[in-house]
Amino acid sequence: MRPLFQPIHLSILSEAVSLSEEIISDRFGLTTEYWLKNPFEVKTLKDEWPVRLPKGVFAHLEKYGNNWYEKFFGKDTQCLYKVLIVDYRVLKVTGGNNTIMMPFLLYIMTHELIHMVRFSRFECAVCIEDKTEEEDKVHLLTESVLSRVKMANLDLVIDFFNGKRITLSMN
Repeated sequence: MRPLFQPIHLSILSEAVSLSEEIISDRFGLTTEYWLKNPFEVKTLKDEWPVRLPKGVFAHLEKYGNNWYEKFFGKDTQCLYKVLIVDYRVLKVTGGNNTIMMPFLLYIMTHELIHMVRFSRFECAVCIEDKTEEEDKVHLLTESVLSRVKMANLDLVIDFFNGKRITLSMN
C-alpha cells in the first residue's frame, strides 16, 4: 500500500492552497469574481482512488464544464477545475519532512493554478498536443512568481524543479 497524506500533511496542503491562490491573485490581478467563475477543488489520492495519472506527475489538473469554444463564445460562463495531488509521490520526494513539504506543495499548487489561469484566459488550450511546451512556459512563470516569495527551503524546491537537485534532502 502506498503512503497517503496524514492530517498534518492535509493541513500543510490547505495552507499551500491558500497561499498560492493569494500569490496568483496578486500576480495576475485576479478578483473574487474570477475565482467564483473558475472554482477549483483540491483532492488527494485518498479521495479519488483509483485514478489514471500521467507518469511521474506530482499533481494533475482536470477541467470540467463545456468545451472551451462554448466558454469563448459566452455559452458557458463557469468551469470547475480539480487539482489532484499525488500523495505518495509528494511524500517520497519530500520524505514527509514538513519543512520541505510546505514549499514543495506551494510550488505544485502555484504551477497548477497558473495552468488554470492560462486555460481560462485562452492563453493555452486544454487539449494541446505539445504539452511539453506548455509545461516549460508554466514552469518559467511559476519560478518567476515564486522568486518574489520569501520562504524557507523554497529555493531548494525551485532548484529541484529546475533539475539542479536530484533530491530535496536537507543535507
